[in-house]
Amino acid sequence: MHDEEYLTPEDASRYLRLSLSSVYRLIRQRELGASREGRFWRIRRSDLEDFAENLGEREEFPD
Repeated sequence: MHDEEYLTPEDASRYLRLSLSSVYRLIRQRELGASREGRFWRIRRSDLEDFAENLGEREEFPD
């Protein structure tokens, strides 16, 4: 049984209020944890929430 919820990069984009290309850049730079399922990326909700929490501690966020 999977109790961990997974989100798409599109979901992450809405959640973080960032462009989709910014979300993909964060994944490429390994700042946001994600895993590949075939052609699709999946992001654990807990990883996304942890990342969002740390966003406030950044001085500036490149978009």
